[in-house]
Amino acid sequence: MKHAIIAALGAALVSGPAIAQTYSIGTNPQGSSAYPTGAAVARVARDKLDLRARVVPQGGPVVTLPLVSQGKLDSSIAVSVVAAFAYQGRAMFKGRAQKNIRVVAVLRTLRLGVFTQQDSKIKTMADIKGARVSSGFGKQRIQQLFWRAMLAMPGLTYKDVRSVPAPNGVRGVDDFMSGKVDVAMFSITSGKVRQTFSSVKSRYVSLPDDPASVKRMQAVAPGTIVETIDPSPAFAGVTGPTKIMAAPFIVTAGAHVSDDMVYKLTKAIAESKGLMVSVFKGMSGFNPKRMYIDIGVPYHPGALKYYRETGQAK
Repeated sequence: MKHAIIAALGAALVSGPAIAQTYSIGTNPQGSSAYPTGAAVARVARDKLDLRARVVPQGGPVVTLPLVSQGKLDSSIAVSVVAAFAYQGRAMFKGRAQKNIRVVAVLRTLRLGVFTQQDSKIKTMADIKGARVSSGFGKQRIQQLFWRAMLAMPGLTYKDVRSVPAPNGVRGVDDFMSGKVDVAMFSITSGKVRQTFSSVKSRYVSLPDDPASVKRMQAVAPGTIVETIDPSPAFAGVTGPTKIMAAPFIVTAGAHVSDDMVYKLTKAIAESKGLMVSVFKGMSGFNPKRMYIDIGVPYHPGALKYYRETGQAK
């Protein structure tokens, strides 16, 4: 029997009842927002489809998407920008097109905020010039891409800052909390950012939203937008209107996954927003009527069947 996709929080399922099938999904490490996103979908699969899941925490989609394409993982949680680059063989996947990945659903919006200490002289993105900024991100290259896109907004590059190597975004935030970097950037719905704002007096640096700045951002990270958000229990540290970067957060599946299983999971996800929010508040923005968005990567036939039935796709 072919494998099927599922996003999972392993520890939550190990103690569950024995189930016939086990499904694997690659996610970012714990502390990122990708991990609880996977947990939310896992709860749907467990409660609605009676499936068991196995989480495979990795360095992020730059690692997991090739494994999905090769059939070594069933699925992955990814940001649309990275999935598009993977399928097209661009940017961090240059010369390594992952043609067997398929989109299942848009789950929510990834919202990335730039933050610094409250007494910092950094008030705008242009003020980051000369500051210490995390770099490299060998195990999570998408983080480097997002930083490049945000630095490009005021016309900066990594040549204009002091680079401090970090393997992934979580380490970059840890370095901010320990004072090794002056500014950090991460998902504002993640547990790591919530931890940061509870332990370090910090504030956000709003992104510019003029057309020229947004154009420079999108030239580096296509599919992203600048979004103004207001205080919400889901947004760690947001105390007033704040401009952040936003991008669709998706669940993918390999072409090897059965159409029937993907159809059933897609339908179950669409009908289970309340259940997912109970697992991860960051899923409060999930819209079952906006699960289908063209990001330049083919949708899985099983998912397309559902979207055609509901009128989201033709």
